[in-house]
Amino acid sequence: MGERRVKERDRVRLSIQDRLVPGASLRERYDNARRYGFEAIELSQQPFDDAEIALREHIPISAICGGYRGWLIDPDPEKIREARKDLAHLVSLAGELGTGCVVVPIWGRTRNLPNIGTGRARDADELIFVEGMRGLASRAERAGAKLYVEPINRYQNDLCVTIADALRLRERIGSAAVFVMGDVFHMNIEEADLGAALESAGEWLAYLHLADSQRLEPGRGHLDLAPAFAALARLSYRGYASFELAALSGDAAAVLPASVAYVRTKLAEAGLA
Repeated sequence: MGERRVKERDRVRLSIQDRLVPGASLRERYDNARRYGFEAIELSQQPFDDAEIALREHIPISAICGGYRGWLIDPDPEKIREARKDLAHLVSLAGELGTGCVVVPIWGRTRNLPNIGTGRARDADELIFVEGMRGLASRAERAGAKLYVEPINRYQNDLCVTIADALRLRERIGSAAVFVMGDVFHMNIEEADLGAALESAGEWLAYLHLADSQRLEPGRGHLDLAPAFAALARLSYRGYASFELAALSGDAAAVLPASVAYVRTKLAEAGLA
């Protein structure tokens, strides 16, 4: 058993968001995910309840992603308070699970499109985000959890768009509990070189979202994962790479094992067996 643990920790582990796997319960979704070739589940639908289930049933959770009210830079101050409160609870649960929480400043508000900004200046939004994250980071430090700052594309936010943005925000927050993650779908829009961007995060890169060019499962579009995986190899990355998809191209029992095999082949070609 000890040898098996070492082998799993010595490679990139694959995870998938719970909403993409069939099953009437978290246990059923995890069991199906294991059959498809994944090692863990990412909580996204109802993380408060499912985190408690995962703790009781010893289900490995790669991260908690979403499931809270509001946003850390919501136009509504009450929604900011709700986001901070809910995320604080999720951070505590993440600590118990030995994992982290994915955080974005906001989704669906950007000054890069007309009339859907937050109504504040960009500097004001950044200050509010950093203040909220500092409070969450203090809790994460106490709980033994991590916070993964995720850059998302310019059409969904304008505060954290690139890996460089996430690194700058991480530095401003100033906590060893705050890390950077990449999402290859967003990076394909925003980064000139996926590999160089990931490698720039260095030791602070702690999580990765996978999808193809049209946000179906990897292997169904035209996104070249080789540069990203080569960067992971250069970094000796041994964290999770989790499927975050808009939809599946077909029946989960058919398309997910095929996509896992595709990703494993690409990882092996990069030297990440």
